[in-house]
Amino acid sequence: MCAIFGSFDKEKFEELATANQYRGDYSWSVTQFVTGAFKHYKDGETVFSSRMRKSLGEFPRITWDRDYFKEYDSTLYKTYWLGHVQAPTTQSKDMHPSCIRQDMLWHNGIIKEYQIKEWQDGYGGLSWDTELLHRHILLGGYLDDVDGTFSCARYDGEQVTLFRNEISPLFYDGDLNISSVQFNESWWETEAGVNYKMDFHNKVLEPLNRFETKENPYWFGEIE
Repeated sequence: MCAIFGSFDKEKFEELATANQYRGDYSWSVTQFVTGAFKHYKDGETVFSSRMRKSLGEFPRITWDRDYFKEYDSTLYKTYWLGHVQAPTTQSKDMHPSCIRQDMLWHNGIIKEYQIKEWQDGYGGLSWDTELLHRHILLGGYLDDVDGTFSCARYDGEQVTLFRNEISPLFYDGDLNISSVQFNESWWETEAGVNYKMDFHNKVLEPLNRFETKENPYWFGEIE
């Protein structure tokens, strides 16, 4: 079991990290995304800077960013913090996110064993389900075909997107705080089967496309 959380505000980010910590203390990561503050400028349409730190053990609280991440003028730039805590769901001890070139994937969930074996035959004998899912996506595989649970964040080198199937929740509020566990102001849950772009300027989730959950063990059909 793992968790994904994020915020523009450092204090809120640490609050969400604390709320999600019980979902994994093997390792943690923090990624800083920076974009232009003025939405009519081209550099405000995409993320133009990202920096990441990850390590083993529990999320370190308070001191996580003091000596590593660059501070940006808030009148010119917007900074979003994305975090992940991990309890490995396979034999792999790799740490999130999966990084393939400039593309990054954070995953909360468990991919079924037979699906992992199929992907290992097609994408290489890897043990980490997140990297196999990442390769599946990059090689043009459909999310409709993924058998297992997943709630993901992805950075493709330009923008950050969120997507999940029917089995893994992801909560958010009007300030674009996100969390795998529900928090006090989390008025909404992202819709399953929707791939969203994170609009950092307007603090909204913009639907891009849709997919279906391959199999939901908790769905028993409509009651007539």
